[in-house]
Amino acid sequence: MVMKKRTRQAMAFLLATGMVAGFGGSTNIVVKAEENGDVTVNESGYPITNKEITVTVSGPKPSGLDDWTQLADIEEYAKRLGIRLDCNFYETDWETQLTLMVAGDELPDLLTGCFMNIGDVNEWGGEGYFLDLSQYLDEMPNLQAYFEKYPEMKAFCSTSDGHIYGLPRLRVDMTDRLTRSFVNKVWLENLGLEVPTTIDEYYDVLTAFKNQDANGNGDTDDEIPLLYTAASGGYSAIDMTFLDAFGIFTRDVDCAFQADENGKVKLANISDNYKEFLKFMHKLYEEGLMEQEAFTITGEEVTTKEQGDVYGSFGCGSAPFVMAGKDISYDANWLGLSGLTSDIHSKRETSIASPVQNGIMIAVNANTQYPEAMARFLDYFYTDEGMLSTTKGYEGVTFDMVQDDLLGIEIPEMKVPDGYSSGEEYRYKGAVLNEALNLVERNLDREALFNADQELLEKPEIVEKYGWAARVLDAYKADGVTGVDCYPVVSYTTEEIEERGPIYKDLTTYLQQAKAQFITGELDVDQDWDTYVNTVEQMNASRLLEIEQAAYDRFAALKG
Repeated sequence: MVMKKRTRQAMAFLLATGMVAGFGGSTNIVVKAEENGDVTVNESGYPITNKEITVTVSGPKPSGLDDWTQLADIEEYAKRLGIRLDCNFYETDWETQLTLMVAGDELPDLLTGCFMNIGDVNEWGGEGYFLDLSQYLDEMPNLQAYFEKYPEMKAFCSTSDGHIYGLPRLRVDMTDRLTRSFVNKVWLENLGLEVPTTIDEYYDVLTAFKNQDANGNGDTDDEIPLLYTAASGGYSAIDMTFLDAFGIFTRDVDCAFQADENGKVKLANISDNYKEFLKFMHKLYEEGLMEQEAFTITGEEVTTKEQGDVYGSFGCGSAPFVMAGKDISYDANWLGLSGLTSDIHSKRETSIASPVQNGIMIAVNANTQYPEAMARFLDYFYTDEGMLSTTKGYEGVTFDMVQDDLLGIEIPEMKVPDGYSSGEEYRYKGAVLNEALNLVERNLDREALFNADQELLEKPEIVEKYGWAARVLDAYKADGVTGVDCYPVVSYTTEEIEERGPIYKDLTTYLQQAKAQFITGELDVDQDWDTYVNTVEQMNASRLLEIEQAAYDRFAALKG
């Protein structure tokens, strides 16, 4: 029996936990079946229902969307699935609107694109607000197939007793799971240097960049060998490449949890390996091999310098051409950097991020009139056709399949109807709900790139078309490089979230500040190390590790 909603408690819960924060530009879809007579759900095949049902859609207005009624997917879902979406988007204050829906006992039947905290979702699910999807897995064979292929996904979204109250977004594109660090190909060629494979070789390359007029303009003083900056996520990416070299594999460089072979969780930021990482970074700073304004420079200043060809290496969350404000052909000037080794870590290994994106994207209202139909609706987006529908639409309607002779496969190419300037404009203004239902991030061309050999990846025409992705994969496929899974995305209970949050925030702030001080020399890595470690321990790090250990143990048990 579904528990009756408790409006006041729901309002208090939203406000207390901040569950509604962080929606970004994603869309939340609200599904509510109309009372239109007897509706039966087909056990397999499509449409899902024997007669069309209309479902209401609400959420923040998708980026770039003008008029949702003009979207081709709206008609296609009704025709193919028997589910018609009736949308009501908000341009501002979506968080407030969601809070009001809860307070007014009007929680929609399906929330999507919201990336809610897993602890909040499980708490609500246990109180009867969200549908337990584990009861409907027989109607969701495609989801089950992904659970089998990516057990970390099921482990993340399952409670300790096996309930599933929401689904995260899955990232299967390997180019998005690898670190984007680069070294200047033109500068290497100008100086007759090879791509470094060790930290010492990398140091030698940066030294040469600084002293030998690497950009070839006749001035030996205008090169900055390494761009290291907090702007645009820059230092996080290059940090991950450096930390790989010291045997630390993480996507949270500021508070790096690691689990050893026995499953014991530790904080890498106070390890001997991290100490060596800090020594290396201080050496680069002290010798002028990195950006001296690393901790103050802005993103705009980085772009200006990048356009002036002064950087020899950097990491980013986007691509070289984006950093420089140029077109993708600029990426040909860079090579991927991966699998560096050091004296304390001799294996050429590179970190691979979890395929699971943190947060719950979709949750179904436990009071939906059509739980089976909603289960099958969600399951559709784990089919090849359903996945493609969320990002491109439908073949012959919004896109055509065209042969990519470079990769030897067919890929979707968006149509450009009258009134649209490009296929991309049509995609988000006239075709799809801007990935609102995109439960699996997948790109056919990048899959083919990942399966390509290095000879193909290094062809100029491949680099010209695919840029950074080809470069990152080329580095990943270099001789001797292997991938290592990062510390996983784990879930926390509501109680753990409430206790963990303040400790994590304060500790991360201190770790960031201390790292900057060690790198710039304000703190001495050797003389001040014990004080640093003691400070971390005094900031309740042991309790944070206990919470992390409990979450990791649950994850490991569910993953099997």
